[in-house]
Amino acid sequence: MLDVRPLRVIMQAREVQALQRIASELPIDEQVLDYAVRVARSTRTWPGLSQGAGPRASIALVRGGRARALLRGGEFVTPDDIKGCALAVLRHRVRLSPELDIEGLSVDQVLRQILDQVSAPRL
Repeated sequence: MLDVRPLRVIMQAREVQALQRIASELPIDEQVLDYAVRVARSTRTWPGLSQGAGPRASIALVRGGRARALLRGGEFVTPDDIKGCALAVLRHRVRLSPELDIEGLSVDQVLRQILDQVSAPRL
């Protein structure tokens, strides 16, 4: 039997909204914005992916990067913040080619290859 305990409230909706606002206002350098776009774009031409991420993936990478920066206590978004959320943001937005699927490669493995190959800016 699944142990279902009552949940306790740790944050009110207005507090969550305040954190979302703070995250959305964290500064992000143009080079980091460009990096997020290049990561998302590279999925569209990467060998082994039959479907790449659409334009909204770049927006999601930036939003995820801002959230990660806030959670780590950062004052701005870094390329590592973008990398840190990339798998969660991109894995459901891409599709493996049948060849890689048959070989047993996972979407995460291919996305890690992309993250290793797309050069991140040094700030």
